[in-house]
Amino acid sequence: MRMRWALPGVVAAVGLLLADVAAGAAGPAPKIKGKPLFRWIGQLTGSNRGLQMRAARALSGAPETARPKIIEALIPILKSDRQNDRFAAAQVVGNFGPAAKAAVPALLPMLKGTQFERNRAGAAKALGLILKDSKPSEEIDAVTAELIRLFRDKYSDARREAVRACGVIGPATKAFLPHVVPLLQEHKPGVDKYEGYHVRLDAAWAVARMGPHARMHIDVLISLLHSDGRVNPHVPEAIGCIGAIHENVVPNIVDWLEKMGRDWRHSAASKMAAWVALEKFGAKSAPAVPLLARYLREDVGTAEPPELFLQWFKVLRAIGPKAREALPGLTKWAGVTRAPRGWTKDKLAEVRKAAAATMEELK
Repeated sequence: MRMRWALPGVVAAVGLLLADVAAGAAGPAPKIKGKPLFRWIGQLTGSNRGLQMRAARALSGAPETARPKIIEALIPILKSDRQNDRFAAAQVVGNFGPAAKAAVPALLPMLKGTQFERNRAGAAKALGLILKDSKPSEEIDAVTAELIRLFRDKYSDARREAVRACGVIGPATKAFLPHVVPLLQEHKPGVDKYEGYHVRLDAAWAVARMGPHARMHIDVLISLLHSDGRVNPHVPEAIGCIGAIHENVVPNIVDWLEKMGRDWRHSAASKMAAWVALEKFGAKSAPAVPLLARYLREDVGTAEPPELFLQWFKVLRAIGPKAREALPGLTKWAGVTRAPRGWTKDKLAEVRKAAAATMEELK
């Protein structure tokens, strides 16, 4: 099959070929899956969409020794007039992570303009992966400003990838926090009835990554816990990462958990995130003790796993002496001999051991 190459792809491929020839005296040109690098670059800029994606996957999996040369070839493609080429190149450099930092200036313009919507989303995702866990800098400030602008994009994937990129980059992007509430509360209808949900999910995750920097949103998150927490585990996670910064945080989590009930088949991830948050709060989680004491005295709820009981014991230990009201329930579980439905004997033994250890710690 004859392959048509776009001009940036031709330039990049020819440049690589000449470099390979020049380096021939030092050894054979690097190959990826048995094919010379310049051929993969040519395929990436070809008109066959399937072959283009195959090339993107192959280049993404290239050995580290070949990646500097790949990045050098992809940067001009990120500026191509062919939108598919830019999207494919952004995928590859994003998959290289911090090693592709030289591509950041070429990715930033992709966040703007009228190019394909998916290009804005793809560029945002790539920037997040490349700049993951970065320290504050002028470059990060510039990237953050452009990502914030995408929060108002008409394309839900662009909004979602932009806010997620802020979370991936980390606290250095905390300037996005004053602008994130509309994404946390997004309920925009569309062709995909879940598009607003996916935006809310990643927005809450990004806020969780900000930790105490997001304290301004604690009351918004508490409200969201009651309205959206059932399906969005990153809401209780974010509350846990911020902390019990006022007296209403723990009571609201406890009220929500009690309202959700003990049927573990529903909202399991969100419930576990809430219990993990209570563990993080330590002694401040004392208002949860009566609920835990009752749960431990009662029979196992529907489909409750042993991991949940182990987490409850962690919460009690974190609370400390104020958790002694739960001692009768701990005594019960330290002596249980019959495994609940769905539990293995080994897991029951683990729960019994943890219950006994928690009981001794609280006495």
